[in-house]
Amino acid sequence: MKFIKKNLIIFIKNEKMIFFLMLLCIFTSSFIIDFSYGLYQNFHVIKAEEESELYEFEIPFNNDLNGNYAAKEAVKSTLLTFSEKLNDSIDMYLVLPHLDEIPADKYGNTNIRFTIKNGAIAPCKIYKDNLKKYGTLIEGEYFSDAQEANGDNVVLIFNGDISNKLMVKDDKISFQGKLYDVIGIQKMHPIIVPFNSLNEDTPINTILFHFKKPVTRSQYNEIKEIFSNNFGEIASIPDLDIPESENYYLYNTIILISVMIAVLAAVNFAVLYKYILSKRTKTLSIFRICGYTKRKALTLFLSECMFISVPVFVLTTLIYHKAVLPVLAKRFEYIESAYSLKLYLTIFAIYLLSSLTVTGIMIYFSFLRKTIIETKGGK
Repeated sequence: MKFIKKNLIIFIKNEKMIFFLMLLCIFTSSFIIDFSYGLYQNFHVIKAEEESELYEFEIPFNNDLNGNYAAKEAVKSTLLTFSEKLNDSIDMYLVLPHLDEIPADKYGNTNIRFTIKNGAIAPCKIYKDNLKKYGTLIEGEYFSDAQEANGDNVVLIFNGDISNKLMVKDDKISFQGKLYDVIGIQKMHPIIVPFNSLNEDTPINTILFHFKKPVTRSQYNEIKEIFSNNFGEIASIPDLDIPESENYYLYNTIILISVMIAVLAAVNFAVLYKYILSKRTKTLSIFRICGYTKRKALTLFLSECMFISVPVFVLTTLIYHKAVLPVLAKRFEYIESAYSLKLYLTIFAIYLLSSLTVTGIMIYFSFLRKTIIETKGGK
């Protein structure tokens, strides 16, 4: 213990600048590790609270059926202008067409669902699976990919009054001036037909977008811009409070930079200590000649590192907690709640273990692995 203190006193007297740089490295590592952890936890609390839990939203159309309205053809062409990334994120489109033959106030809404794959309209797999899963499809089969893509006149008819109104034969109904083949019976909507089979001038009252994951700001902005440009005031686009995803990237960038700085500071500490040891090769050689084992030498040098690191790390943490953290809390709302005594001890243990490991490896390969002659530089 006395020898360690003596070495440190001599070192401080002879190498003031190097000692200052070592303290700076420890201070920097300690401060940034504390800050990075708090920022990381603050980021995750914000993300959990602000991340949109909205999986769907709809756009109603203010249609004037005698003038300007959103027709099926215009809605379809608009959806096909979405980016591939946006279409891949949407697992269901739902439209409510205006159908004179099936008034909603009498028979309920006719909802037509589909997806877009490879730039083409395709059946909605989720809806298809749910029809079977919950027993809504009484008999028959949902229409195929080819039937949806081609806009075939096929229908899943409702088992009720609407069937009697539209049915012209046992297996056909008359709808939009066309004959539709009945391929199944369901108990959910008046009729279910492929979106592509609707007449091109069919008014669309509402379109709903259902996403695989919570809606992001960029997805919402893309839809809003495209529908605003194509439909103007007809489209009643809702204002959604969705957090900016760019903020998450900012947090991630700050955390990454902080970690890199902390790692570099730890490496610099090891390099500086290597410089100190390089000036003590004669002493090290004498130790080894006198029977000082490599393990004892390594323990000695790591103890010196601890004598420097531990007080500085603890002092830096105290300064951070008492003086810096209250200031940061004004900018980062949840950062204070991230810390506890147990957490600080854990951070300290991780820092000490990692820094001593790096320094120990450096000492072994730079000095202890060599012979006495090599350590003395061949003299």
